This record gives sequence, C-alpha cells and structure tokens, in this order.
Amino acid sequence: MASPLYGSIKFDAELNSAKYVKHKLAYLSGVYDDLELRAAADTTDAKTDTGFALRDGEIVESLWDGDGAAASMTLPSATVGVLCVFRFAAQADGGASITFTNVSGDYYEAGTICPGVDNLGVKLQVGDAAYLQRWTQSVATKGGAIVTVAKTHDNLAIAATATNNQTNIGAEIAWFCDKKGFWKFSFKGSELGDGTINATFATS
Repeated sequence: MASPLYGSIKFDAELNSAKYVKHKLAYLSGVYDDLELRAAADTTDAKTDTGFALRDGEIVESLWDGDGAAASMTLPSATVGVLCVFRFAAQADGGASITFTNVSGDYYEAGTICPGVDNLGVKLQVGDAAYLQRWTQSVATKGGAIVTVAKTHDNLAIAATATNNQTNIGAEIAWFCDKKGFWKFSFKGSELGDGTINATFATS
C-alpha cells in the first residue's frame, strides 16, 4: 500500500528520508529529544582526555575540563543524515585543547561561522547557536569572531582558555551531514567571564 506521505517510495528510502528530516530539524532547532545519550561512565574527564569516537544519533555530555591532556575526538563517517552532538558538561578552562577530527576523506563545507554570546552583565549565559554558513559573513556579532572554514578542512580545534571563553558548562557542538563526505556544524557558546571566544577556535 502506498504511503500517503511519500506515495510509492520504497520502504527503505522512506526510512532514510525520515531520518534525514528528523536529524536536520534537530540540528537546526537544537532540540535533541530523539538522540541517544552516551553513558556517563564513558564521558568522564579522564575518558575524554584519551579521546573517543562520536556516534551517529548520539549526544555526549562530557566532563572534560581542559585541565589535563589535550583531547582528540573523532567524528563518524559523513553520510547524509548523520547527526552527532558534543556538550560541555564541565567548565572547560584548563588551557588544553580539544580537537575533533574527521575520518579520512571527509571534510567541512566551505563557509563562515561566528560563535558569540550575549553578555547581559548579570551573569546570565545566553547563547544562540551559530551555524556554518555557505555565504561569507563580514560582521562579527555577540562578541564573537568570524571563523573561515575551507572545504579542505577536516579538523576542528578549540582551546579551553582560562578566565574568558565560550566553553563553560552548557556549550555544545553539533555536526550534521547534508552532502556525503562533508560536514556542517553549529556551536552554541556558554560564557565564562566576559564570554570572549576561546583563543583557538578554528578548523584546519
């Protein structure tokens, strides 16, 4: 019987399409209700220091504080519809860097992103997610900085800068694949101090 929504599309194609739509809406809205939470035992500061692989359909709440070793994370394969999220569940201000590396042959879409937060002066953390945009942004907003991303880039590095940064508790990064082999990503900053963007926040 034909689906009233998709007509005579094959069942497996319908499932793939449903996943794509669900994950894209979650990526754009920041509502990750359907994602699976990685077990807390696997996301301790020590576990993150040694690095682990993010997985499709999963959100990670990591207790990494940047106070020990640099953390080297890896992304899943960039297949259309894949979504994964990394959330800072501890105050990451210890000075070490955390890197997120693509699998071989996967890259970022070219564009710009401008991470920033609204510092309201009353110790409130207000952060709208910043999204990688294909058009070139020319004006930095919300105390942020424009980061240029090239289609040859396959790595994202963030330094857990002390005193002032955007990697306080609640900051999060989401990766979504809209085109096979290429990642989009968003960053929702959580301010520490004056909310200045971390000294290193760059793809390469």
